[in-house]
Parts: sequence; structure tokens; C-alpha cells
Amino acid sequence: MKVIDSKIIDSGYDKFEKLRILEWNLAYAAVRGLSENSSREQIFDYSLGKRMDRATVLGAALAIKEYIQANFGDEERIGIALPSCIPGILVNLAVQMAGKVSVNLNFTLGPESAAACLRKAGIRTVIGSNKVKEKVLQHYSDYPWGDRFIDVGDMLKRIGKKRIVPKVIAVKLLPWRMTAAIFGIPKYGGNKEASIIFTSGSEGEPKAAVLTHRNIIANCVQMSQIGIVWPGDATLHANLPLFHSFGQSIQVWFCSIFGVRQVAVQSPLEVQSNLDAIREGGSTLMISTPTFLRSYYKKATPADLGKLQYVIGGAEKTPDGFIEAWEGKFPSVRYLAGYGLTEASPVVAVNLPEGLKRGKMCPQPSSSKSESVGEIFPGLQAAVVSPETGERLNIGETGILQLRGASIFPGYLNMPEVNRERIVDGWLNTGDLASLDSDGFIFIKGRLSRFSKIGGEMVPHTGIEEAVERALNIENSDEPKIAVGSKIDPAKGEVLVLLAAMDIDMTALRKALMKAGQPNLWIPRKMMRVEKIPLLATGKLDLGKIRKICMAAD
Repeated sequence: MKVIDSKIIDSGYDKFEKLRILEWNLAYAAVRGLSENSSREQIFDYSLGKRMDRATVLGAALAIKEYIQANFGDEERIGIALPSCIPGILVNLAVQMAGKVSVNLNFTLGPESAAACLRKAGIRTVIGSNKVKEKVLQHYSDYPWGDRFIDVGDMLKRIGKKRIVPKVIAVKLLPWRMTAAIFGIPKYGGNKEASIIFTSGSEGEPKAAVLTHRNIIANCVQMSQIGIVWPGDATLHANLPLFHSFGQSIQVWFCSIFGVRQVAVQSPLEVQSNLDAIREGGSTLMISTPTFLRSYYKKATPADLGKLQYVIGGAEKTPDGFIEAWEGKFPSVRYLAGYGLTEASPVVAVNLPEGLKRGKMCPQPSSSKSESVGEIFPGLQAAVVSPETGERLNIGETGILQLRGASIFPGYLNMPEVNRERIVDGWLNTGDLASLDSDGFIFIKGRLSRFSKIGGEMVPHTGIEEAVERALNIENSDEPKIAVGSKIDPAKGEVLVLLAAMDIDMTALRKALMKAGQPNLWIPRKMMRVEKIPLLATGKLDLGKIRKICMAAD
């Protein structure tokens, strides 16, 4: 780790950029990974009650690849609407093997947003599940499924064992390069479009983030280099949705390329199923979000977590005090806070325990720091700039976090003006306020869009939410009971609005906040009662809906 001109943190950027694997196609890299020790179990699908070794995963994916080429050969992008399970992983692998672009669709969206996603990506065919489709149609009878919907179960029946078994045998007998050549697996991907991930839409309509082969492979290599998951001695507990960049990159690509066994559960919301799967599957690492981890914390006993050594919480801020509470209840399971975003493919940093077997490309000298989201990954550069002037600030100062590296996406699909704002000279503007230290640790202060400027001061919504939760003693609620937004105010610029899914005595709350030392500007002036706090499928606040509700406040 080095500091350039007192303003840029460099984690081996130049050396990492020269790695040859970054030019590979995802499918080619996966064939290599799945061919090694091909008789080893690759996936234990707890939800389906199935186990599959590497050779069978690869053989089945090759068979699906041929089906896709035969039936959808003229289509550039293929829609996928499957949960975290064996079929979802197989179809994602097969789409890349067929030389197509995978578009994992968020089937928890409403019909209008879903239709916009299909239209933006030009999706004609969607490979999904009749069971998932039936559940969605119970809520939205007009939900769109593209011009052609293919049930994965019916597709696998049509393919049949006679097309899969010979490929499994070939995988076991042939060197991996010969397998790739015989089955026509593309070798080079580089900067070609590999996958489209629709952003969560937490701040408005989902945007189509284009991730290249280079982007995703780079992030997989980065995860391998930090040493948190070591092939052969770790089992990843996988339950994140595949339409989330975190879920897709780790569960489909990282596990396949680096031969990491995974235990799959179709939904992180199925708390008991996840606890049973962790124990029965021998999981050593779980990657999730703080929202879901809070549910596991409440229900689980230390015995439920079996061989689990680490949990990594990302995608949102870990609540104050939760790490201490988690490690107090589960002393043998270390909680590691991390940070990422779709546009970075997605993982950027994570705190690490001492004594890990680091990779050759990993220059970080330290492991974890309180209140940080960890060290930036190998191959990245990081800096912060002033929100007002865009001027690059010194290490230690707070500004908008910017990132540069092979894992940073090229932009959103067909949004040139937005791309010019988000990416300047290869630097991604994350939209997060943060500071950096000379060891490369990131300290997130909050999302710029989650601040209000009141009386000339930047007031953080997240900090206010935490203070309100403490005052109301609802920090450990299974679901958020309150959220803070704002609306335009002619006198002070903005005024804070508290959304509450519970009855609140605002006079008593204001007194409690003042007694706790909360600044006057940080005390909401308006309150709106709602039936439920709007959330996305990932458990994060739906900031777009919250903003609309707040703007209507009296």
C-alpha cells in the first residue's frame, strides 16, 4: 500500500492491471476452475435437497449452452429469473459459455420497473421457473416475462441425461483446455459486455449497469488474493439473490473460477432453513447483509452456526454496536464489515482477521480497524474529492469517495450523460462520503443523497435514524420501524421528515433526542405514519419511495 501525492491510495494498481487472466472470458476461467478435482462436491443445494460435483456442474452447463445456442442463437442477451440455486448457477454459466450476455432479473420489482428492465436490455427470452412465476403473478397479474418464457425444469427435461452424461465423462477424462476447445468455449472476454445488473433502484428507477468479463474476473481475483476464502478449506454459505451483483459475482463466478464449495439456500429470508443449511452443509463463511444477519442473530444459538468462522456484512451500513453484539453471542464467528457497490463488480473493501494466507498480489499490511469497512482491494486506487468543488482532498479528509481499477464498470447502458458524471478519467464517483487513511482503510460517513443541507449544514439521515431507534428502543427490530427523509423548505432549504411504521409521540421523542445531546438541526420537524417502511428485496431502504412519501408531507 502506498500514498501518491498525499491524496491517492494505491494498492498495486499497475501490477494488477497486467494480469493475463483479466483478458479471459468468464466461461473459460470457469471451465478451468470446475475441471480441477472434478469429482469434488461443488454445490450443496439445501433448498432443493441436491448435491452436485464439479464435473456434473460443468457437464450440465455445457449441455444447456448447446440448447441456448440452438434455440436463441440470434439473441445477444438472455434474461434469467431464477433464485440462488443449482439451476440459477447452471444457467448463468451456460449463457456465458454460449457467448451471450446474462441479465439476471429482479422478480421482486413491480410490473412497471420490470418492464423497463426488459426494454432497456432488449430482452426477448427469459429463462426462469414456473414456481417463481406463479408466486409473482399472485401479487402482480400483469407482470411481464418477455416475449418468450422458458421454464428451467422443462428445459432440463428436453435436454435430458443423454446430452449431459457424455459431457460429464469428457470433463473427468480430458485436460481442461481440451474441454474448452472441443465445446467451443470462448477464451477471451476482456472489455466485452458480460452481464447487466440492474441497480437496486434505491434512489429511483433501476439503471442497467454493464459489467465486463474483465470487471467480474478482476473482482474474483481480488477476493481470492485477500485470503478470506481459501479453496479446499472454506465453504461459502450462499443465499443472496443472483440479480444482486454481490450474489452473482460470488456465487456463480468466484466459486466456479476458484473451486470454492458452496451451500445454497434460495432466500435469505428463510431464517430457519439457512441455519439448518449452515449446520448440515458445514459452511465456514457466510456473506450477507446486516438486515438479514440481524434475523439470524436473534434466532440462532452458537450450536446453529456449526463450523462457521466468519460472516461478512455488506451492501449497507452495519448498525452501531451490532458487531460487538454478534461476537458476544457467537464468540467463535468473527463479524467482518465490508463495502461494495454494483459499479465496482461489486466488492471494494473488507475488514480481515489476523493470520490469513494472503495472495502474492495482496500488498495490505494490516487487517481491520474499528468503524472502517476495511482496506481497499488489491489493484485499486482510491481518493476523495470535495462535494462542492470536485477538488481532490488529502488523505484523512472527508469527501466523495472515488475508485479506479480493473473491477470498475464502464458505465450504464445507453446513459452517456450519466456516465460522464459518474466516471471521469477512469475514476468512479461512488456518491458515498468517506475518508481514507494511509493504510488504505475506508471510513464511510454516509451516502451523499442521504444528507440534507439545512441552515448551511450537512445533516446525515442515517445518524438521525440511529438516534431515533435508540430513543424509541427499537434498534433490534426485525424490520425497520422508522426512516428519515426530507422535503424542500423555502426558509431553510430542506426540512427533515420522519416516516414511522408505528405510533410515535413526537413531543416525547423530541425531548428524548434533546436529552441525548442530539443537535437541534438533527431533530425531525415532521412525521408521517406509514403502514410499512419501504424496502428493496435486498433489505435496504427504498430511498426513491421514501423520498416521494416525504415530499407529500404536510
